[in-house]
Amino acid sequence: MPKTTSQTPAASSGKRAPKPVNPLVNAYLIAYNWASFAGWSYILVQTVRTLLATGGDYTKVYAVVGDQLVWVQTAALLEVFHSLFGLVKSPVGTTAMQVASRLLLVWGICTLFPIPEVRSYWAFTTMTIAWCITECIRYAYYALNLLNVGPSFLVWCRYTFFYILYPVGAGSEAIEIYQSLPFAHTIHPAYYYFLVAMICIYPPGFFVMYTHMIAQRKRYLGPSKAKKSQ
Repeated sequence: MPKTTSQTPAASSGKRAPKPVNPLVNAYLIAYNWASFAGWSYILVQTVRTLLATGGDYTKVYAVVGDQLVWVQTAALLEVFHSLFGLVKSPVGTTAMQVASRLLLVWGICTLFPIPEVRSYWAFTTMTIAWCITECIRYAYYALNLLNVGPSFLVWCRYTFFYILYPVGAGSEAIEIYQSLPFAHTIHPAYYYFLVAMICIYPPGFFVMYTHMIAQRKRYLGPSKAKKSQ
């Protein structure tokens, strides 16, 4: 599912993050966010290059970026620990659920089922592109906020692009899970029903996340913000 968690220090409040008490925490979070931005940017560039080089053949994308996608997304496990140890202000439960849903896709679907129906399906490519754009914006936004820099265009991108990226990303995730269902029985019948339950959770989960981001957009880009900037 789309991510809405924060990677700004726990001591922060408001749009821009002041320096935390411990400058090492600030330096670490800046490095983490820029490293994550670089990882997702690399995957996005490689995905686009593959599509251009093959005339839009999405069946070739996984072979080029699949491994990198698994490890870059797995690195997001650190965000659970950031929240758990109070380095950032995000709720531990929310962060864990969002990271777990992504890990299900990269490990429990794409890695567990090395089959064309999953890896070579068009939904893998649309999911990857949606994730990459979302995460590039998110990590750049967090890193610059930690540096007390908040470009207005990046704020606009973060709270506008989700209108398209969230439906594309969440829809592609659900389709990838659906594509794996005929093969889930080979793992265990219980895993099949677990995946069915996950698909059923997607619509209400998406609704909650989408309406939350709409509310956040009104908060950061609404008329009151426009008046303050004048």
